[in-house]
Formats: sequence, C-alpha cells, structure tokens
Amino acid sequence: MRFVFTHKANKQFNKLDGQTQARIKEKLQLLKQDKELLSSNLKSVVNLLPVTHRIRVGSYRLLLSADERGFIVLKVAHRSQVYQ
Repeated sequence: MRFVFTHKANKQFNKLDGQTQARIKEKLQLLKQDKELLSSNLKSVVNLLPVTHRIRVGSYRLLLSADERGFIVLKVAHRSQVYQ
C-alpha cells in the first residue's frame, strides 16, 4: 500500500506546522504497515468526485482517490475547509 501526494496536496502539506506534518507522516506509516488499521481508518466519501475516501488526523483531513497500487492524496486541509 502506498500514498502518493499530488503537487497541490504536497504544497498544502508543506504549509502545515511541523507537529501536524509529523502526525500525518506517522499516521500514514502506521496505515501502510497494518491493513486492518487502514480499513478501520478509511471512510468513504460520496458526491465529491474524484475523491473516494478520507483519513482523519486530528483536526485535519486527507482526501484520497483510490488507485490500483494504493491511494493518491488529493487534498490536505483543516476539517472546516477541506470539503469546500
């Protein structure tokens, strides 16, 4: 399982403070290693194509699109702004 950031998502990620970046990196590492944990943390998203899933990391959300080799991270934002 792999997580690939788009250019836009990478820019959004780099704008976050260091502590939040570390929490997101740690969460993604855990999810890569444990398939059961991944399935319990992934939530389906409807009516927001091309987004298919989201992952919650504290007050931040990662919007994902499923790929044959893993997931593409499309957006990283605070929960109040992520679905706009």
